[in-house]
Amino acid sequence: MTVTVVILNFNRPDYIKDHICPYLEKIDIVDEIIISNGKKETNLSEKTSPKVKNLSHWGEMNENYGLTLRFLSAYQSKNEYVLIMDDDIIPDMSTVNFLHDCVQKEPDIIHGLYGRDTKNGYSYENVFGQVPIVLTRCMMTTKTKCDFFIENFRLYENDMIKNSKPYWNGEDILFSLLSVMKTGQMNKSYELGHRNRIWNYINLQESISIGGVHDGYRIEWSSHLIKKMNIERNIKSGTKIKKKKYQITYFVENSGFKNGFGYVIFGAMNQLFNCF
Repeated sequence: MTVTVVILNFNRPDYIKDHICPYLEKIDIVDEIIISNGKKETNLSEKTSPKVKNLSHWGEMNENYGLTLRFLSAYQSKNEYVLIMDDDIIPDMSTVNFLHDCVQKEPDIIHGLYGRDTKNGYSYENVFGQVPIVLTRCMMTTKTKCDFFIENFRLYENDMIKNSKPYWNGEDILFSLLSVMKTGQMNKSYELGHRNRIWNYINLQESISIGGVHDGYRIEWSSHLIKKMNIERNIKSGTKIKKKKYQITYFVENSGFKNGFGYVIFGAMNQLFNCF
């Protein structure tokens, strides 16, 4: 069984073209890479590999779907198993294979690297185990679940979403909680190897996930959905956290920037910004 990778391209086309795609193309089980180009100025129209499929999603498409283009793109995959990931992360080959094994055994739930708890509305530290939320930063799921999302996500669109920046910010939370609502099962998050793009924490202008407004937004959005879906009991009884890690620690450990100076710099930044 093969895997389709879905990546949203907006501000980092060179990293996708020069680093992410060449690495993913070497993984045997990956036979399709779908890139959703949401910005005409940075679109990757050049076909660099038979595995790569570029979608023109800028303009009206981006305005109408925003970040949910992840799932609309997955809707067009030729495979049932889909790896959805950000444009600034490269999962290890062993990580992709592990997540593929997991989704084959448990296709009804989402499997990923970045878990979130909802005990206090929304937690910003990484949690591993049986969790309510798995971020689209790197997750393995199914085309069937993406289809379900596309069929239902408009039912949850409210003024908060309509005014969000970028549009449909919080799509990962809805995707995860829709899965919990449908199956009654928690999703799973694992501590696995990957490489983060260090520039994220240096060039803050590229990030959409920094600052108090973003933090409060995700807490409010999570709480709203849990109440609307009536899944609070499921989450309380099903969540089983095996391990926790601060966001900055998990990032640095998977960035190739582990020296003492790096920890000092990123530690100081973490006091200023809650990320993701």
